[in-house]
Amino acid sequence: MSDTTNEFGSAGIRVVSASALCLGVGASLGFIPGFLATSLRGDLGISRGQVGVLVSLYFGCTGLGSVLGGLLTEAFGARIVIIVDMVIVAAAATFGAIVGEYWGLLVTAIIAGSAYSLVNAGTNVAVGRAVSARLRTTAMSIKTAGVPLMAAVAGGAGPPIASEVGWQPILFATAFIAAVAAVIAGLTFHDDRPPQVMQRTKAELPAGFYSYPLGAFLLVAGSQPLYSWTVAYLEQSLDASPGLAGGISAGASACGVVIMIGSARFADREGPEARLRRLIMLIAIVSAGTLLVLLGEFIGIAVVAAGVVIGIGAQLAAIGTMHAAVVDSAPAAVARATGVTMTGYYVGALASPAAFGMLADATGTFSWSWAATAVLLILALPVWALAGRVRPAPREPRAAVST
Repeated sequence: MSDTTNEFGSAGIRVVSASALCLGVGASLGFIPGFLATSLRGDLGISRGQVGVLVSLYFGCTGLGSVLGGLLTEAFGARIVIIVDMVIVAAAATFGAIVGEYWGLLVTAIIAGSAYSLVNAGTNVAVGRAVSARLRTTAMSIKTAGVPLMAAVAGGAGPPIASEVGWQPILFATAFIAAVAAVIAGLTFHDDRPPQVMQRTKAELPAGFYSYPLGAFLLVAGSQPLYSWTVAYLEQSLDASPGLAGGISAGASACGVVIMIGSARFADREGPEARLRRLIMLIAIVSAGTLLVLLGEFIGIAVVAAGVVIGIGAQLAAIGTMHAAVVDSAPAAVARATGVTMTGYYVGALASPAAFGMLADATGTFSWSWAATAVLLILALPVWALAGRVRPAPREPRAAVST
C-alpha cells in the first residue's frame, strides 16, 4: 500500500479520503431505513413494503437527478456541489427526526436522494483529476469504500441503539456528521468554479455507452437488497437478535471494504483493458453470494453470514471497478458519463428495495425475493460484456489546477 500512497501524493490522499467521507455521508439516508426496519415498523406501524419505499424513493430520486447532477457539476465544479449535498443531508436528516412520522421520512428521502447525485458526480470528477489512470480503480474503490464503512457503522450500531432509544437520535447524529463533512469538503477540494470549468473542452459520450446505465441498473437492482434487507431478513426469518443481525451486516460491510480494495489493486495491475472482464467476474460472484443468503433460511445463520460477506464484498469491488471503467470510457466527459451511468444505477435502486419488500409481503417469505435478485444479477453479465465493446474516448481530461 505504500507505493499507492506515494503515487497518490498528499493532495491525492486528501481528495480521495474526503471523497470517501462525503460519499458515505451522502448515501447514509438511503441505507438507514433498511437498517432500522424493525424499529420503524414497530414505532410507525408500517409494512415491509413501506420501509422499502423509503429506500427506493431515495435512490430513485438520485437516479432521476443524476443527469442534472452531472450537468451541475460541470457548471459549478466538484467542490461546490459536494458541499451543497452535505448541507442538504444535514437539513433533511434534521427535518425527518423532528417530524418523527412516516410522511416526514418520505420528504427526507426525496430531498436527500435528489441531492445525492451531486456527490456522485462531484467525487468522480475530483478523484479522476487528482489520481493517475494507473491507480484509477484503487482510487475509485477507496472513494466508494465510504459507503460500506458508513453501512458498517450504521448497520452495527443502528439496530441496537434504535431498539433502546428510538430511531430519531440516529437521524440527528447523521445531521451532525453531514455538517462536519461539509466543512471538511470546503477545506479539502479546490475551487473549480467557472470560468475554469467553462474553459474545459466538452466531449460527447462514446458510441454504445447506453450499455453502462443498463448494466448498472441490473447490478444494483440485484445487489442492493444485500444492504437494505439483510438485517430484517435475519431478524424476521431466522429469529436473530437486533445486535446479531446488525453485527453480521456491519461485519460484511467491513470485510467488503478489504475485498474491494484488494480487488482494485489486482485490477490496476492488469490495466484498464481488463477492468470490465473483472467486473463481469465480480457480478457472477455476487449472484453466488445471494444464492447462499437464500439457502441460509433453510440451513442456518452461518450460511447467510457467509453469503452476505461474499455478496457485499464482490458487489463493492464491482462498483469501484465500474466507476473506473466509466472514467476510462469517457475521460473528457466524466461528470456527464457518471450522471448517465448513475441514472441507470439508481433507477435500479428505486425499483429493487420496494419490490423486494412487496414480494416478501405477498409471498410471506423472503425466498422468492432473493431468487429474483439473483436472476437480475445473471442478466447483468451479457450487458457488461457488451459494454466491453465500447471504444474509450481518446483524450484524458486536463490536469486540475493546484490544490
